[in-house]
Amino acid sequence: MTDTPVVSVVTPTKNRLPLLREALDSVAAQTFARWEHLVVDDGSDDGTAEELARRAAADPRVRYIRRDGEKAGANICRNIGVRESRGEYVVFLDSDDLLDPQCLADRVALMARNADLDFATFQTSVFERTRGDLGRLYDPQLGGDHLLRFLYFEAPWIITAPIWRKTALLRLQLFDESLPSWQDVDLHIRALASGMTYLRRPEVDHHVRWLTEPDRVSIQQRRSPRHLEAAEAILEKFEAVVRSGPGMSWSRQRALCSLYFFVAENWVAAGHTSIGLKLWRQVRRRQLGSPLLHLTGATLLRTTGLRGPAGRLGARLAHKWKGWMHLRSEPELIRA
Repeated sequence: MTDTPVVSVVTPTKNRLPLLREALDSVAAQTFARWEHLVVDDGSDDGTAEELARRAAADPRVRYIRRDGEKAGANICRNIGVRESRGEYVVFLDSDDLLDPQCLADRVALMARNADLDFATFQTSVFERTRGDLGRLYDPQLGGDHLLRFLYFEAPWIITAPIWRKTALLRLQLFDESLPSWQDVDLHIRALASGMTYLRRPEVDHHVRWLTEPDRVSIQQRRSPRHLEAAEAILEKFEAVVRSGPGMSWSRQRALCSLYFFVAENWVAAGHTSIGLKLWRQVRRRQLGSPLLHLTGATLLRTTGLRGPAGRLGARLAHKWKGWMHLRSEPELIRA
């Protein structure tokens, strides 16, 4: 059928109707016509259902799905969207982000020309209120070891950047629904570690809104005890994925150590120094770091947990120490 969608855009949402309208409009404005837009609602009560009913009546390419069942969260909604999708390709669009009009046309054309690709990524522009108002890219660096950068939690791209073959996502078994955070990092680590074929393009074709709402997962994963408690199992999973895929190396070990220290620092910042130190001991127990790395890191965590000038000095020293011990992948990040 000529009206069968070629590409499916999947958007999870919950109570973000004003921003969601902009995301919907950016898909409706695409120069490529054979798309479908699946909006998976995680339980909105702000008029989202009525807005989507109106849009779906006017354009059958818009599909509204209300998530049911006890499981909730963006990763649950994204998986529902992929399973319900009909396109050969899938693009994830968060409800506060935007696509340029030519985005889907360019992405589909690239994938059609390169039948060996499992996914391809495009460049991301960051904005606050209107496209381009911050005048910067999410990450201008296109080359390098992308798996290593994800392991350092310095993601070279974010969830809207790729276009996926649906078959590739299904091979990955979609998003891990057990994770409260880091779902997209986990997906990309598994894709890269499994040796999927991909291509990075320099063209900007989408725009990510820079928000610091306290209830965003990216904020909660640094503050919420629930997210911090789950982090240890996530890091063990990352280690297992690397060992079963490309294999462990010194640089990958060091990247995993950096994640353990990152979570430990956040436990200390939340006032739980003892929990942070217990987590940091895992780098020795799992044979990821040397005794010296563990000892110096533990000392800095204790110092950072102190109040007043001593704690602030500890934080500055920890920042420099992470550079000296290669717990950062980008040199400019080590200059305090």
